Amino acid sequence: MTGTPAVTPAASGTPATPAHFFGEHIAKEGKFNEGWTEQLRAAGFERLATKAAMAPDESTFFKTMDDTLGFVGKKAPAVAYPQAGASDEDISNFRKAAGIPESAGAYQLKPEQMPEGLTWNDAEFSDYANILHAHHVPEAAAKELVARHLQSVAEMASQGKEVIGQRIAKFAEASETTFQKEWGDNYDGRLEANRAFVASRFAPEEMADPVLQAALSHPQVVRVIDEARRALREAPLPGVGNELSAGSHSPRQQAMEIMRANPSWTKDPTLAARVNDLYALDAAQAKRAKR
Repeated sequence: MTGTPAVTPAASGTPATPAHFFGEHIAKEGKFNEGWTEQLRAAGFERLATKAAMAPDESTFFKTMDDTLGFVGKKAPAVAYPQAGASDEDISNFRKAAGIPESAGAYQLKPEQMPEGLTWNDAEFSDYANILHAHHVPEAAAKELVARHLQSVAEMASQGKEVIGQRIAKFAEASETTFQKEWGDNYDGRLEANRAFVASRFAPEEMADPVLQAALSHPQVVRVIDEARRALREAPLPGVGNELSAGSHSPRQQAMEIMRANPSWTKDPTLAARVNDLYALDAAQAKRAKR
């Protein structure tokens, strides 16, 4: 038929394309003339001109356009982030597409290896899972968030231990300087006795607490511990007047008996208050006796 472009047979497996469909834009061997797309650009077809300029000949151009139209014609899955009021089906479809577990309990958040010094807490991270699931966070992202959180906690704990360690070293140095001068040759013996005195009143895990170690290293605390230990070894003062609560025991002796009978008396507010009151009473009696 007149006016209908001829079709050039194509090689096996390649669709046939109209021969010289672009007329004067074709040079030798079916190649496009250089700059032939400028007319398309001038006509306002910027995207088409850019795409066409990538094809060296008619065959490639038609194949490129055909692939592009095929891609454009494909429909993307109709899955969108659930908005307020979304149906259970919409939420379920979104979670499947985004890699989100159907329930918070299905998240696998525990890392294969915990950071040093940390232990996994199922109850705590169950709460995390509920929050992550409520906000439709994919499992891969959730696991990375939890791992980063644990790493941050471990880093902060390490920094805290380092600071406490520095304080312990500083206090210990100050105590050593102070009490080596005051106690002289008795320094090592009194220091060991003080440590044993404190250790008898705390559980091993409590003694290992860096915060307690820092406190026990402070020079003022060391002095209080030494005075308390020595006070328990002193002979009780005789009772004075009618202010004693029982027999001839002095207030100090009563306090000592309470402490001996209750090694953890410092943890009992009532006993601690009673011991303090007895020592205060003993001091008042001693002061009156000197008058």
